[in-house]
Amino acid sequence: MSIKIEGHSTTGKRLRAWRKSVPLKLMELSRLIKVSQGSLSDLENDKSLPSATTLSNLSIYTDLNIYWLLNGRGPVTRELVPEADKSTEQTRLYEDFMFMMQDRKLKGVVEMVINVYKEGDAKKKAQMHGFLSALS
Repeated sequence: MSIKIEGHSTTGKRLRAWRKSVPLKLMELSRLIKVSQGSLSDLENDKSLPSATTLSNLSIYTDLNIYWLLNGRGPVTRELVPEADKSTEQTRLYEDFMFMMQDRKLKGVVEMVINVYKEGDAKKKAQMHGFLSALS
């Protein structure tokens, strides 16, 4: 199913427009992606940005195209296979990730995180883990 949603300039506005087009109530989506209704409301009202966990859960549990959600480009949804198993979910996450890596700034940040993980000392890894944990 192809959904056409245009004219939404922020991540929050795109998320709300997609949710209403599905249609899902705020409570239903928050339960589905494992975030509080308040957090989801804050996202839709542009009071906060989605965490990596929220983006991951949106990708796993819905057909929402995360790349479109973040920048408004590409199709709104992606094809879901109803009987998808864990390996299929991981493949979709990987495909979404690779699509997002076309953004040079995001790619640079991800490369820095990977470099710290591979070559950083225990203190740097702990700092990175603490920072990323605070974002979710």
